[in-house]
Amino acid sequence: MRTGIVAAALTALCVAPVAAQDIKASLADDFERQRANVLGMVDAMPESGLRSAPTEGVRDFAQQIEHVVQGNVGIISSGVDQPVPIGEHDPEVYLNSKQALRSFVNDGYDAIAEMIAGLTAENVTVETSLFGQAMVERWKLAQLAYEHGVWTLGATVPYLRLQGATPPAYDLIPG
Repeated sequence: MRTGIVAAALTALCVAPVAAQDIKASLADDFERQRANVLGMVDAMPESGLRSAPTEGVRDFAQQIEHVVQGNVGIISSGVDQPVPIGEHDPEVYLNSKQALRSFVNDGYDAIAEMIAGLTAENVTVETSLFGQAMVERWKLAQLAYEHGVWTLGATVPYLRLQGATPPAYDLIPG
């Protein structure tokens, strides 16, 4: 009986780090697929359409892409969707140039990859505030950021269509 209890305790100690690694690997894969999907949308938009919007009062295409990236970084880093500096990028440049916007996207997703890599077995389940309204575990915070990114990116499809561009196929298949 005692051996069974010791074996169960040892198994539990080993499972937490394995589960944390599984969560990290899944999140890393999700965000890399999202990076590719965001870049695909940027590539599909004609340069002349970067500052276009489907109606007045909403973000233009480049701002929507910016919001995907900044939202992900902001939510993962602080639990709040707010503008955050990403590298040395100037919005006056990256919002008006596909090449600069691609660089901004890549730097943002590099920051996300670093934050995901920084999750450890000890901190992956630590609770943190989400918008000051709920406490969620760190892994869930990253998962919610991913969901925000998918939702926001999906809204860019009409932006592309209004510019005569065809949205790329969405890569839903995990690596």
